[in-house]
Amino acid sequence: MRPLRSSRAAVLHGDHRMTRLRTGLNVHTSDTVTLQDIATTIEQPPGLTIMIFLDGGVDATIGGVPLNVGRHEDEPVRGVMMSRTRPDRFVRHARKGDRLRKVIVTMSPQWLAESGIDDIAGCETVRAFCNTHLARFDWVASPAMIAIAEQMLHPPHDGSYPESLYLESRALDLVAEAFAALASEGREALRTELSPVEQRRLQAIKDMLADPEADGLSLEQVARQCGVSVSKMQRLFRLAHGGTVSEYVRSTRLVRARQLLEREGITVAEAAHGAGYSSPANFATAFKRMFGISPREARRSARA
Repeated sequence: MRPLRSSRAAVLHGDHRMTRLRTGLNVHTSDTVTLQDIATTIEQPPGLTIMIFLDGGVDATIGGVPLNVGRHEDEPVRGVMMSRTRPDRFVRHARKGDRLRKVIVTMSPQWLAESGIDDIAGCETVRAFCNTHLARFDWVASPAMIAIAEQMLHPPHDGSYPESLYLESRALDLVAEAFAALASEGREALRTELSPVEQRRLQAIKDMLADPEADGLSLEQVARQCGVSVSKMQRLFRLAHGGTVSEYVRSTRLVRARQLLEREGITVAEAAHGAGYSSPANFATAFKRMFGISPREARRSARA
C-alpha cells in the first residue's frame, strides 16, 4: 500500500492506477482510503464508461446530474454504464476516511466504432445507448463479473505475461457482460422522460412521502401502498430527479430545513431534528455539502 501525493500532501493511501491499454481503451482501478477531504473537477470526453464499485461510493455529478454510484454493506455489487456523446463536466467530492474499491473501464467513440458492436446480439440497443448523452444503465453484477473486477484490482505478478495484456483481457470481459446485460434488458435505460401515467404515479408517491405519517415507513411499505415495486419506484425517481428515493427525501428535507432557518430562525438542533438527523454535526455536514454554507450561516440571514 502506498500514498498518492498531490503537490501539498498525500490524498489517498492504497493502490490507485490509471492504465491506457490501447488507444481509446483505459482502465482505472482503486483500492484506497482517502486521507483528506478533496474536490475534483474535470472535463470528461465523449465515450462510454463502465463502473464496478466493490466497496464504497462517490459523491459526484456529471453535467449537473448526480451519479449516485457505489455499494454499501449488505448491498449487491452493481454495474453502472454511462454514455457521453459530448464533453461534460465531472465534479467529485471525497471525504477523509472514505474507503473505495472500484474498477472503471472507459472507451472512446473511435474504439467503440472499431470494436465490432454491429456483430453482437442486441446491437441496435447498444448503439442507441452509445448515441444518447448521459444514458445510464444499472444491473446486478454476476459472480463472474465480480471475480473479474477483483482480479483487475490485484492482477497477478508472476511474470507469466504482461500485466497490460492481462488487464485488457479482463476489461474486454467486463465490456462483453455489460453489453449483454443492456441488450437483454431492452431500452429502459434510454428513456429520459416519464409517461403521463408514470408522472401521476410519481406524484402520488411524492405526496405520500411528504405526509408526516409516512415517517418511519420502509421503501417496501411506501412502494406497496402506492402499488409499485421498489425497483420501479427507484427508476421513476432516477428518471425524474437523477437520484434515489432516499436522496430525494433527504434533499427535500434539507431544503425545508434551510427555509425554516432563514425565514423563522429556528435553532440548528431543531432544523436537524426536522430533517431527520439525530446528530446536528451530521446535519451540518450534509447541509454544507448541498448548499455551500453552514446551517448557522443560513440562520444568521433570518436575523439580518
